[in-house]
Amino acid sequence: MKKILLVLFVLLLAAGCSADSHLSKVSDGDTVLFKGPNKTFTKQDLYKQLKITDSSAITTDIMDKICLSSKEIDMAKIEADADELINTYKELGYESYIVATYGSLDAYKKSYISTMLFSELSKLYIEQNYDSIIGDDKPVKMAIASFESEEEAKQCIEDVNNGSTFDMAAANNNSINTPATSVYSDSDQSLVYEVKDYLNSTDKTGLSTVITNTATSTDADGNTVEKNTYYVLNVESRNPEEFKDEYIELKAAEAEAETVRNHFLSTHEIKFYDQDLYELMSSAYEELK
Repeated sequence: MKKILLVLFVLLLAAGCSADSHLSKVSDGDTVLFKGPNKTFTKQDLYKQLKITDSSAITTDIMDKICLSSKEIDMAKIEADADELINTYKELGYESYIVATYGSLDAYKKSYISTMLFSELSKLYIEQNYDSIIGDDKPVKMAIASFESEEEAKQCIEDVNNGSTFDMAAANNNSINTPATSVYSDSDQSLVYEVKDYLNSTDKTGLSTVITNTATSTDADGNTVEKNTYYVLNVESRNPEEFKDEYIELKAAEAEAETVRNHFLSTHEIKFYDQDLYELMSSAYEELK
């Protein structure tokens, strides 16, 4: 059905959609496609319903085809991963649940592949715009320990300087979290301002000084309450080339779908000439050029 709708959509666009009117029309819109005792369904009616019901599916189909045409995307691996996942679900006894949810295993596989294709497309978007993105984002690879006590944070640093590993020193001094090395960047919402400020104020690697963040809240009586959290960083690398693949994975997961779609629709010179369809696809869409 969706293939039929996609064909109809292309034909209707070719028939002449207005780029300037919010009330877009197609050529011969009064042509009757269906006539019943109480309802006449015209070509314009079909176009209106098509935009409402299938615009997102059309976009997904287009993006899938862009993926399939890309030599950088390993389609064989994605297919193999999908088959492996389905076999795992079968072994766990989830086959009936998948069929009930998706209609069939093949439908689930198609949905999974479509999701993975867009994930790969997001990575490709980051790779193609790597230099400009990384220039603003200032990524680092590090581990973070956080403490409720400044003394414990200072002791963590001292223990590491005396030969302890960072994760062991954090645990021994009651770190609130378990430090794990990961890639962070200036756009990372999980980092408090003071941590970002420290990272931007120095090029040092290794242990940071104790970084204090003060958060304010209001208690049940309406009084302002301050709470300090003390951070210690162990910066392993500031050279993005040393963790490029991890950084691309991180940024691809964060990339906004509209940004990725706009990039590739523009790159492949795919344009929509219908204002209503634009708005239905995403309120955040900018004009494709």
